[in-house]
Amino acid sequence: MKITKLEVQKNDKNRVNLYLDDRFYSGIPAELVYLEHLKTGMEIDESELEKIVFENEKSKALSRVTKYIGSSLKTQKQIRDYLKKKEYSPKTISYVIQKLLEYDYIDDEKYAKAYVLTYGKKYGKLKLKSQLKQKGVCDEIIEETLEQNQIDSIDEVANKYLKNKLWSPEVKQKLIRFLCSRGYEFEDINSYINNLNK
Repeated sequence: MKITKLEVQKNDKNRVNLYLDDRFYSGIPAELVYLEHLKTGMEIDESELEKIVFENEKSKALSRVTKYIGSSLKTQKQIRDYLKKKEYSPKTISYVIQKLLEYDYIDDEKYAKAYVLTYGKKYGKLKLKSQLKQKGVCDEIIEETLEQNQIDSIDEVANKYLKNKLWSPEVKQKLIRFLCSRGYEFEDINSYINNLNK
């Protein structure tokens, strides 16, 4: 294959867009272009290029991710998305994920437990389920976590909402909408409303 274009990225002058046979291959560090003497018109084997990029990227990607996860727990998907955004190759991303798993720096199960512990006081199961799914936690871990960890009852959240409000049909409708937006199941909302009506 032939390198047909090397173009400095507009948003990051330290990275270069590399084109092989007039097709975009990937963004690579500018220093790699100099270190490996890559230039337009040069013939290069794609597997050789992949190896060069991988060797150059892996320790830098690992170092970058370690800083990224320093402040809070992250899921595998969040790490993967972060590295994709930074334009690391799929091989480098897989390598980093594997290393983080080995070092026990990422654990979707621990993440789910910590998340439920933190937000179980504010949200119902449906919302927690949806948010964990968005963060890439698998259904099995979500179900297991929600089953094993006590989610605070709807009472506390609803009572807080109703504080200093006079009970009326309008307040009742607003409360139902509020509890739905917090991810509480209809059965629980209905049960709470029925208790209030009594």
